[in-house]
Order: sequence, then structure tokens, then C-alpha cells
Amino acid sequence: MTLKTMAIKSMHNKNFCNLNAKNTLKEFLKEELLLSNKAIKTSYISKNALQSSLKEKGELYLPHDLLNRSLVNPIYHGPEIEVIEENDIFIVVNKPHGIHGHPMDYSETNTVLNFMRKRFNLSSLGKKGGDYEKGLLYRLDQLTSGVLIYIKDELIHQNLRDSFGQIAKEKTYLAIVNGKVEEELKLEDRLISSGVKGEKMIISEAGSEASLKLRPLYYHESKDLSLVEVSLYEGHRHQIRVQLSNAGFPIVGDPIYNDNYQSGDKRLYLHAYQYCLEVNGHLSCFKAKTADLFCDLLDLNSLVDVAS
Repeated sequence: MTLKTMAIKSMHNKNFCNLNAKNTLKEFLKEELLLSNKAIKTSYISKNALQSSLKEKGELYLPHDLLNRSLVNPIYHGPEIEVIEENDIFIVVNKPHGIHGHPMDYSETNTVLNFMRKRFNLSSLGKKGGDYEKGLLYRLDQLTSGVLIYIKDELIHQNLRDSFGQIAKEKTYLAIVNGKVEEELKLEDRLISSGVKGEKMIISEAGSEASLKLRPLYYHESKDLSLVEVSLYEGHRHQIRVQLSNAGFPIVGDPIYNDNYQSGDKRLYLHAYQYCLEVNGHLSCFKAKTADLFCDLLDLNSLVDVAS
């Protein structure tokens, strides 16, 4: 986009004066703004509008999110985020429950990456291109809290994501579940997505292999609740949630996989407690020791290090 092809009329990049006539708005978006078909399809611009013609020097309005596609907004007003560690390669945070790791559009501001851009002024988050997950090594569900790792360098990030199965030596979670877990269990299932847009995972022979180890840490008899440690292997979407539910130990506060879910539950009681990565022959372990699930349900602050 240059001043030879258009004149910018607004400091917010919303209103334009197109200097050249175009057969359709879609043609303008592809040729002048270099937007992909996918970006145009998800722009919320109607099909009729996309097929409308543009007159020379006609004023044009475009959505802010479309013009800032794949940029991360530097505004953040979400909950406080604890920085566990920062070094030359990583920024490790303790993600609060109830927020996303990355935004879906520029207007979304209260995610971990918004916090990252505001707190650390990371230039890569202000660049166009790529997707909104840029820098994050893996995903955590919106409802899950705990260790989340950001990679500063774009090339290192891509290399580590591509080899994540090899470098991730330990992925340990803590959960509070219904029922008494009396012994260590190895759960092995096959998972496949189901429902509208695959929002739910189910057990199916046609699915991908999923395995984890479950170890009991504490049992609250009067509430019939167990604190458990989960050693995760593959890391599929909702893997811990669906496998524990299938084993008869659904996670407290899970609105999808717990049939006893109560709307008054404060949160999903699942926490990414520790991730260990081996990079260039060096093992680094990161722990998120602070989580409200240790104090607002079973008063378990004294047991946080049980899983270490």
C-alpha cells in the first residue's frame, strides 16, 4: 500500500480515498492491500459489498480489525499476570484462568500476548504476517491457568514448535476432581473432535492416541474431592479434561465434561504446574506455584510443593 495507489484519510486507518477505480472491493483488497482470500472471507464484509465497484477517488471505509490483521494490540487491562522467568530465549508467565493466550483479532485486548506486547514492547507482536499465536510455544485453554512459555526470537520459536514433542521433557498439571483417586493410573485413549467446529473432544477408536499418568496427592473426604497430579504426554486439545472425565474423575468446574458442573463454580480447577524443556542440551524447568485453586476450594497452599 503506497500513496500512489491511495490516500489515507484517517489516522486510525479506517477511511480511505481510493485513487484508482476498481471493478470490485474484493479486487481492491487483494491487489492494493495484499489480503489473502482467507483474510477477506473472515473480514465480516458482506458478499454484496465485496462485489461492489469502486469509483476513482471514492471514499472507502474498512474495518479496523481487517487493516490490523495479525497485529497484537498493545492495550491490556486484564488480570495481573505473574512473570515467572525471563531470559534471552524465553518469557515464562503464570497465565490466569479465564483469559485466552492470544487474540483472535486486533480489537481483542485482554490476552496474554496483549500483556506481552504492553509489558515487554516486543516488536514481533507489532508486525503483520503470521497468525495470532506468534511467539507462544503451545496453547492453554482459556479456562486453564499455569505455565505458558513465549519465545522471543521468531526463528527459534518456529524451530522449537516444530520439535516440541522432543524438547518437552515434562508437562505436569494439577487438578481437583470429583471422587476418590486411590492409586496411580495410566490412562490411554483415542480422541477425536466432535460437534460444531469441533468444540468438544470425544473418545473414539478413529481418534488420535492420547495418554497420561494420574497420581493422587490428597483426598478431602467430606467434599469427596481429590487433588491429583497429571503427567501429560501428547497434549491434545482438552486431553486432560476428557480423559479424566472418561475415567470417572471429572474436573471440578468443567462446563463441558463434568455432568455435575455447577454454574456457581468459580473456575475450572486445572493448572499447568510445571513444564521442563531441553534446549541445546540444557534442561530448564518452570513452575507456576501460585494459583487460586490451592486456596479457594480445599485450602491446599501447604500442599503446593507436593507435586514438585
